[in-house]
Amino acid sequence: MLKLYGFAVSNYFNMVKHVLLYKGVEFDEVLTFPGMDPAYNSKSPMGKVPCIETEHGYLAESSVILNYIEAAYPARPLLPADEWQRAKVCELMKVAELYFELPARRLFPEVLAGKAVSAEIKAEVRETIEKGGVALSLLAKPAPYMFGEAMTMADVALRYCLVTCKLATQAIYQWDVVAEVPGLRAWDEMMASADISKQLDKAMQEGMAAFLEAIKAKA
Repeated sequence: MLKLYGFAVSNYFNMVKHVLLYKGVEFDEVLTFPGMDPAYNSKSPMGKVPCIETEHGYLAESSVILNYIEAAYPARPLLPADEWQRAKVCELMKVAELYFELPARRLFPEVLAGKAVSAEIKAEVRETIEKGGVALSLLAKPAPYMFGEAMTMADVALRYCLVTCKLATQAIYQWDVVAEVPGLRAWDEMMASADISKQLDKAMQEGMAAFLEAIKAKA
């Protein structure tokens, strides 16, 4: 049986878990925290989560894992059959990661551990996310999903990228990022109302206190 390594507070772990649950793939969870542990590095070379264990071996990096799951478990597809439409879905996924999730992580030292982030970094992060919002407005018009009536991998990826982004931008700027993109709030609320989202959000909330304590202890 496929194994999923990671922990409930990781948005990338939840991204992969959401897809597995949606597709009805059976899997076991292995509680794992990121780090350069030689035992885990043999599975995930950079020590990142999530990682999956398959009959063929181990696979790391979320986008690679998602592509593998789509190919290996084609039931309930989350990528269009048309090559161009598939590319557009992947384009939006990359925008979500590069211009929402990753810049927001630069604020985490202050948000999660109380370690001040410079005004320069805060300005850079806000500018990047603002550009991401413009790009998202151009790429997708939720109706009700990002690419029409059917949910795609882009919806799942964007949802969990925004989890990180909303947490950081609300804490640092008191900024409602979702309000910047037409139709995004209704889409965000729709995605949050799904049973799988509720299940993963609950697990994340339950694990957050212990996670924050661990982060502060390392600071």
